[in-house]
Amino acid sequence: MDNESVSVFLPNPEDCYERLRRARFGATVACVHCESDEVIKKGTTGKDAQQYYCNNCETYFNDLTKTLFEHHKFPIEELFYILKETRSVPTAQIAQDLDRDYEAVLNFVHEIQDRCNDVADLTLSDVCEADEIYVTAGEKGIEQESPRSRGLFKKGRGTFQRDKPPVVTLVRRSDGRVRFLVRKNLQSVDEDIAECGDGSVILCTDDYGIYNEIDDCDAIDGHLAVNHSETYAIGDAHVNTCENRHGFVRQWLGRFRGVSKHHLQGYLDFLGLQLNAAEDWFRKLLGDDSSR
Repeated sequence: MDNESVSVFLPNPEDCYERLRRARFGATVACVHCESDEVIKKGTTGKDAQQYYCNNCETYFNDLTKTLFEHHKFPIEELFYILKETRSVPTAQIAQDLDRDYEAVLNFVHEIQDRCNDVADLTLSDVCEADEIYVTAGEKGIEQESPRSRGLFKKGRGTFQRDKPPVVTLVRRSDGRVRFLVRKNLQSVDEDIAECGDGSVILCTDDYGIYNEIDDCDAIDGHLAVNHSETYAIGDAHVNTCENRHGFVRQWLGRFRGVSKHHLQGYLDFLGLQLNAAEDWFRKLLGDDSSR
């Protein structure tokens, strides 16, 4: 897309600020420092963000304070554009469309992904599922002195070193919330899963040996393993919900024409937020809702 066409698709700055205010404050602006509603308007900033003064704690703040957008030189409409396009377009393409420095755009994308990680925690309770998937992700964005032997076609399960890192998918079946855990290897994965449990968890997995010790973890109340060489479900014991989420993982990563394995967790955290909060992901990115 040429730059002139992109400018047509950029949102109106005033609309961006209004959307940001509604997502953060609702009908009444509250102080971002003390949460008081004793707030009055005090002009605008150099980026045309509304500035406020809190009579309670006697501090100033503006529409961008304590948000993803606070410390960036990009205008608000370009930040919104990047955030929207990050869901489906490679960063290099976004930078080219906006005629902006690739590294600057990439840094903002990584901030978005880091914020997704902050709100991605999932507490496992009641009946849950765990399953693993191996995705293709290499050294994208890192210069290599010589061609590497990628090893993508070697037999056996993939590994982080061979550019097919394992991803453990956790699903809370009561509401379908999901968490993706990128791992360099699957050793001690039972401990990683147990860290998310609340003690009431009945965990459904396949019969892969990495889950054999999960019964010994205090945070897991019970373990149901299904042998996929014989069947895919025994009553409520199955990992079908995880398999469904794996379909989203493959489709999501396919949009980006390759991702770095070192940033794979960030991409999957963003996907997890989209799946867990399809109607509310923007507000959660602002950090105003810490519900798990």
